[in-house]
Amino acid sequence: MKLPITGGCLCGAVRYTLKSLPNGSGFCHCRTCQRATGSGYFPFLFVVDADLEITGKITEYVSVGSSGKQIKRGFCGNCGTTLFGKLELFPEHRTVSASSLDNPADFNPQASMWIQDKQPWDTLNMSLKHYHENPG
Repeated sequence: MKLPITGGCLCGAVRYTLKSLPNGSGFCHCRTCQRATGSGYFPFLFVVDADLEITGKITEYVSVGSSGKQIKRGFCGNCGTTLFGKLELFPEHRTVSASSLDNPADFNPQASMWIQDKQPWDTLNMSLKHYHENPG
């Protein structure tokens, strides 16, 4: 990936710029991410929150993740695009939806997590690291 990394929502009301490279990336297969995204997993970049500049108004929904910790899920209140996650478990970081990148082909996933919640119809990329829950 080349800096700056940019992206935004479907309607264009929310835009973001990431000023540093992600600390990680992957797919979260937990049941709460499945429900929040309406898919089998959440493709994400794990970024330093202070290096993420957001323009426009995001709406946040607070839930409890499969880890038992709080997650603030940020989305565009106008079009509903899933954009960000703010995890109580990692207060200095944020997740950014890889699907919201201006150039999603640059996404390079490193791991799949919460594979214990993976749906049977969802195929894992066997070249990635796999974690039954959160890494570490």
